[in-house]
Amino acid sequence: MIHSIFSSEHLELYGVLPFSLCRVDRPDFITRRGLSPDRIKSVIVFAVPYLTGDTARSNLSLYARSLDYHRYCDDLFSRLTSALTEAYGKEFVGFADKSPISETYAAAMAGLGVIGDNHLLITERYGTFVFLGEILSETTPEELGFSSEGDFSVRSCLHCGACRAACPMTESGLDCLSAVTQKKGDLSPEEEAYLLRYGTAWGCDICQFCCPLVQKAVRSGAKTPIPFFYEDRVERLTTELVEGMGDEEFAARAFSWRGKKTVLRNLKLLEKKS
Repeated sequence: MIHSIFSSEHLELYGVLPFSLCRVDRPDFITRRGLSPDRIKSVIVFAVPYLTGDTARSNLSLYARSLDYHRYCDDLFSRLTSALTEAYGKEFVGFADKSPISETYAAAMAGLGVIGDNHLLITERYGTFVFLGEILSETTPEELGFSSEGDFSVRSCLHCGACRAACPMTESGLDCLSAVTQKKGDLSPEEEAYLLRYGTAWGCDICQFCCPLVQKAVRSGAKTPIPFFYEDRVERLTTELVEGMGDEEFAARAFSWRGKKTVLRNLKLLEKKS
């Protein structure tokens, strides 16, 4: 039953864990949803691939080129939890991004991939270009057709050092480049030079593209089967594009959460150089 439910959403990477094995960082996220952590028996962990085949370098991180994935997840969880409740007769609650558990650790335990030295999950088919989600339930793994006694060991990457060597943070001693692009207010001269050197207006994919496991996935030509990530894409940001967006249009983007001023600050800095 669970296979048909996830297959209907084009989700091929999923697994079920006993909740007791998970690292629970924010139990309050569970209680806010009306559930008791003591009564949770299982976690369905899954990966949502967003790789579309367009991996051209840009000033915009790959994850933010489609419409905001949170919008996709909201609709997805509504469909999944309704279908699971109908099938198994118990309540199911979904989380993505703001999760009560360590998502990467749980996904690795569930066999979805390995954990890289950059702390990202690396899947065999889509590399790191996946979003993670999980659904918690009082249903046991056995009731869902899975075992509580499986091999839930966490595997790690090759430890080749490529991501550490390529990461701008390693050399600069500043914050993660992605964090600098999302910083509100004025940037320091060092941070401005940082952005100019790497030419990014939002996010950073450097440690992902340099990974040999990710490169292998990209070379395979794997593409997400989910239509959402092909719709209304923005491949590159410009000041003209962002300034021309209405409030609703801008809010539909993953790069909107820090507001237009932050994105425009970065773009004007980059465009001034060019």
